[in-house]
Amino acid sequence: MKRYGAQKGIALVTAILVVALAAIASATILASANIAIRRTSNLQDSELAWWYASGVESFIRSVLERDAENNRTDSFADNWAKAVDYLPVDEGFVRGQVIDLQGRFNLNNLGAGVPGDGNFEKQQQIFVRLLGAAGVESEQEARAIAAATRDWIDADSEPTGFDGAEDTEYLGRSPLPYRVPNRPMVSVSELLAVKGMSREVYAQLRDWVAALPPPKNQFKIEPINVNTAPEAVLRALTSQPTPELEAFMRERVEKPAESTSDPRLGAGLGGVPLTVASAHFLLRAEIYIGSSRVGLYSFYFRPPNGGAPVIYGRSTDTE
Repeated sequence: MKRYGAQKGIALVTAILVVALAAIASATILASANIAIRRTSNLQDSELAWWYASGVESFIRSVLERDAENNRTDSFADNWAKAVDYLPVDEGFVRGQVIDLQGRFNLNNLGAGVPGDGNFEKQQQIFVRLLGAAGVESEQEARAIAAATRDWIDADSEPTGFDGAEDTEYLGRSPLPYRVPNRPMVSVSELLAVKGMSREVYAQLRDWVAALPPPKNQFKIEPINVNTAPEAVLRALTSQPTPELEAFMRERVEKPAESTSDPRLGAGLGGVPLTVASAHFLLRAEIYIGSSRVGLYSFYFRPPNGGAPVIYGRSTDTE
């Protein structure tokens, strides 16, 4: 009887172990299945978000094309300038805005001309004022950053004056030395690698500057659209903003300039290329579908003489 009872006990323990193992296996399979289902759902949400992003990109291209057909100026009163904070779509929403890059200071302007011919000095002075507004305390420090930025983008390996910075300034850096690219900037984030630039100054400056592509890699001074330029950029165009310019900045949303000869601009902006029509735009779009988010940044060039806008650059999650 004792042996029979022991056998029954072993059988019971074995049965319990089998049931426990089966339960663990079932739980593991169920967890794996849930993860697979969740992963598939996320992939579907992400794919749907990308389809919406592609649609937004195409829609903005048509908006910019129609805008050029309807008027010859660009301002905050145009349809493309109206931001969308919340646009419901199936299973989520879209938000975004179009930014006129022509209203920003083009960093590649610093590569135009040569020191001494007047062009570089004018562009340098604008950038120096912007750096001051962004938190650079001394004009000497701002000039050094401007000179180093020119050396970052110009084709030669000669420092610009005593403040310039070519390869020798960067090859000794630790832990990651690097070289100067000696080509036009393709992203304003390149400023973070320029000698003298801090993250704090860059955070203030990045919405005031652009890195517009020069035609055939030949540096060209891009004019600034007075109707869409940030106030800091307009003030940087002159050493002393006039009362007329301050009034223009207050009125331009309702009464944009029809030409660069608008008397409200005053004579203080002389010598700086200006425009009221733009060719370069940036789309910032965010698409939320389920638990997925897609950030799209598309760069448009709209030919000044007519024609459909083209997308010359695209990035995700950051400019």
